[in-house]
Amino acid sequence: MKYQIFNRFDPFLTSMIGITILFGSIILISASQGSLSLISKQFVRAVPAILALTVIYKISKRDLMDITPWLYLGSIGLLVLVLVTGYITNGAQRWINLGLFKFEPSEFLKITLPLMLGKVIASQGIPIRLPTLLQCCILILIPFALVLKQPDLGTALVIAAIGGLVIFLSGLSRKSIICGLALLLALSPIAWNHLHDYQKQRIMTLLNPEQDLQHHGYHIHQSKIAIGSGGLFGMGIMRGEQSQLGFLPEHHTDFVFAMICEELGFLGSSFWILLVIALGLRSILLGDMQHCIFSKVTCIAIGSNFLINAWVNMAMVSGMIPVVGIPLPLISYGGTSFVMNLIGFGIVLKLGNINPKQQGSW
Repeated sequence: MKYQIFNRFDPFLTSMIGITILFGSIILISASQGSLSLISKQFVRAVPAILALTVIYKISKRDLMDITPWLYLGSIGLLVLVLVTGYITNGAQRWINLGLFKFEPSEFLKITLPLMLGKVIASQGIPIRLPTLLQCCILILIPFALVLKQPDLGTALVIAAIGGLVIFLSGLSRKSIICGLALLLALSPIAWNHLHDYQKQRIMTLLNPEQDLQHHGYHIHQSKIAIGSGGLFGMGIMRGEQSQLGFLPEHHTDFVFAMICEELGFLGSSFWILLVIALGLRSILLGDMQHCIFSKVTCIAIGSNFLINAWVNMAMVSGMIPVVGIPLPLISYGGTSFVMNLIGFGIVLKLGNINPKQQGSW
């Protein structure tokens, strides 16, 4: 019986998740200078993920598909609630204060949106047709607008990227792709005029980071110093000067990758990047193996979401893109992101069945 339960889930992906959590635990212990406070809080907040994974394990694929619209509507309702009574910090209204912890509903959308798009496309069939395309665009634009209102441009663009990727993989014609890209290019000047001043400043800082190193360019300047000082082997766990002495801001959340580079060097950061690639591509491969359209679309979207979020964070701290509030998945301290990524991979393990005899055709 134990063997049968284990055999239901992909052993490679399961092992990679465990290794990544262990790696992240070591990094968070280093970020807190040997204290177990951050890692203990992280795992306490993971209790909801364990409960959710238990439910996912118990229900069938069909049941998961049936409750998907309610999950999506619930996540939209939470986004609306954020705009009404959300917790404000650093000028952004992105969290719901639940007393013991704060919850960020936009992270929930990164799971429910792929599920909802997978259900719609599965019910209409592929290649995607115009009515289905319009329905999917509406499902993407609603959370995009709500998250953008918070304001959280980084997460809004990630949500749009996930949705766009799902539509692209559903057989979108070349003509539609070209027209969509041309429309985005034409709307870019309008989008620039609607950006907040601090968002424009982040873009200008990216183009000229040395212009104001004491203020707007401080974060990325210190991050680059930390990355460069790591060398090949790094300074060692809890020995990074930038992170341990407080020069590197947010070294346990948004800029944790810079600390990885400083303390573990090129080899340690390369190991993390290989973990990211292994987790993301394995999820995508499991999805590609499915005959069920719902399972295929959902697994590929969740795997791509993990890759996109990881790349955005690493590109941000490396000075390749403007600074946005995207955490490093499964590493950065923060309950919502950690829990949602675990639930996402739990769904992939549930839907990504490697036994063709147990797959449905729906």
